[in-house]
Amino acid sequence: MKGMTTQAAPKGGEWLATLKTNLGVAGAQQTTATAIPVGQDLSIFTTGTGGCILPGLGVTPPEEYIVANHTSSAINVYPPVGGTIGTLAQNTGYSLAAGSALRFLYLGGLAWTQGG
Repeated sequence: MKGMTTQAAPKGGEWLATLKTNLGVAGAQQTTATAIPVGQDLSIFTTGTGGCILPGLGVTPPEEYIVANHTSSAINVYPPVGGTIGTLAQNTGYSLAAGSALRFLYLGGLAWTQGG
């Protein structure tokens, strides 16, 4: 996927068997409070123009999620309510371009960062 780093699969591709994937998620909402929760290792958006929200409480660092946007327009990836992504202001969504994917890493509290 565009913007993603890859790594060699172990013999037999065992890492694929442990990847939890959420396919066909439709982003439909535009606010932190109502966006669709990201609850799997990999969430692939195939329809919609809204966004998704990263988990908040109950997550233990280091935790990461990959969000892939297979729609024809940008979607927003929101931090948990009261949280941040990178240097963005509190509760501000990260705009993920159409046809791209990005990894979001949990830093602790309600803070996330994005990259690779």
